[in-house]
Amino acid sequence: MIDGITEKQKEVVDYLLQKIKDDGLMPGDKLDTEIAIAKNIGITRATVREATRILIEQQRIYRVKGSGLFVGSTGKSDHVGRFHALSPFDFQAQKKGYKGVRKVITVSIMKVPTAEMAQALRIKSGDQIYKVVRLMCFDDIPVALEYNHFPVSMFSSMEFSKLEISKYSYIEQITGKKVQRREQHLNAINVTDEEQLRLLNFNENAAALEIYETVYLDDGLPCEVNRAIINTQLLQLRQNTERP
Repeated sequence: MIDGITEKQKEVVDYLLQKIKDDGLMPGDKLDTEIAIAKNIGITRATVREATRILIEQQRIYRVKGSGLFVGSTGKSDHVGRFHALSPFDFQAQKKGYKGVRKVITVSIMKVPTAEMAQALRIKSGDQIYKVVRLMCFDDIPVALEYNHFPVSMFSSMEFSKLEISKYSYIEQITGKKVQRREQHLNAINVTDEEQLRLLNFNENAAALEIYETVYLDDGLPCEVNRAIINTQLLQLRQNTERP
């Protein structure tokens, strides 16, 4: 039993964890409101609020102001307030009986290739970036290929092996800030590039999902532009969107 928790609070904790399990909810999926939870199990909202605070501290759930409660890590984490310790990628890997594996394929330093990327990263057209090609796998099965671009001005030195553990945790460690949001653009494509076909073990013209995203820290500064090519037959993407 968690230290300092009351029987009523434990009832709420058990209810939420069981609901996450029974409904097969993934990190990022929305939970019921505190009012609905209180009504469902006949407990005061104040008790529900205290119980959810405990789960938030353990990072099993998280709260978005104005939107409600969402599933966080499926296990306890020491990274309180950070992105989920168990990412949706790791969660899907484990759900299918695999281990989520990240492999850094190549690393290079180069001039920012386009004016659009420079604008997205808020750097000058002549500034340098790190380009990291990273392969995401379920065990040895490739499921996504990422082209990560980081401004050298923000990351004067990087241990690229850390990106094979957790990209966002490492970014937060370096910057001392939280990764807060991602702005994404999605396209359906047919893969024709020989290197991409080889790394993803695709047949020519295989259908895939291409994601362009800009990642922002909690102070509003962009820290990464990423292009990802995803095999959606193996890696399903789920998003929650709410109108303000």
